[in-house]
Amino acid sequence: MAQYDDLPIQRIIVVGLLSVAITIITVLGVQVLYFGLVGMVDANKLATSTYRESIEVLSSQSKQISLFGVDESNGRMTIPVDDAMKKMISGAAKPESNDKKSNSKEEA
Repeated sequence: MAQYDDLPIQRIIVVGLLSVAITIITVLGVQVLYFGLVGMVDANKLATSTYRESIEVLSSQSKQISLFGVDESNGRMTIPVDDAMKKMISGAAKPESNDKKSNSKEEA
C-alpha cells in the first residue's frame, strides 16, 4: 500500500461519470436519429410503391372470372361472375312463380 494518497480520486470519479453520461446521451441521440430516418424512408417507400406483384395477381384473377372457359383438368365450365349472378337471380325468381301457380291450381 502506498503511504501517501496522491491520486486525485475525486477528479477520476467526475471524469468517469461524465464519460458515462456522454456515452449514454450519444447512444440515445444516434438511436433517435436512426429511427427518425427509418420512419422517413418507410413513409417514402409507401408513398411511391406500386405493389406490382399484387396488382398482377388481381388483374389475372379479374380476367379469369370474367371469361367463359373449360378447365381441361376436370372438365368444369366457367362463366363470368356477373352472368352467374344473373342466372342465380333469375333461377331463384322462377320457383316462386311456379309455387304460386301450383298453389292457385290446388285452390281451384
